Amino acid sequence: MRWAIAPVVAMCVALNAGWIATHLDWLRPLVAGRAAPDFALPRIDGGAPVALRDLRGQVVVVEFWATWCRPCLQALPHLDAATRRWGPRVAVLAVNVDDRERAAALFADAGYAPTLLADDGDTADRYGVHSLPHTVVIDAGGVVRAVTNRPADAIAAVDRLLARP
Repeated sequence: MRWAIAPVVAMCVALNAGWIATHLDWLRPLVAGRAAPDFALPRIDGGAPVALRDLRGQVVVVEFWATWCRPCLQALPHLDAATRRWGPRVAVLAVNVDDRERAAALFADAGYAPTLLADDGDTADRYGVHSLPHTVVIDAGGVVRAVTNRPADAIAAVDRLLARP
């Protein structure tokens, strides 16, 4: 009877090893100095999805937030002001992780400038989102330069990147 179980166990181990080998970016913690995992997320307004790979060549800010998150709601006006100051040099992506309709209404009412996206259920996990807000700053080459839950730190990191020659 034990010998009948061995092939099943071996198959499970092989399948898990295969999954791990093809999903290493999901398992590594997201830290400064590593390549940012690629994603393509839908725009909440129904426009074309936004793919990180298409933003190469410019600094990218990815802000994970939720409509129920008070610190997120307090951070959005600051992120909006920075987005307007940076202009087209920086792509600012506000990734909503909860209620698309409420997020769209909030952005429409406030007139926020960041691009509003919806999480696909995997991207927040791949980016190590355990608390909100969760902000990732990615340089023009696709490398993570800051991971923070303090939007002011993210804004300062972007300002430093833009000040480089």
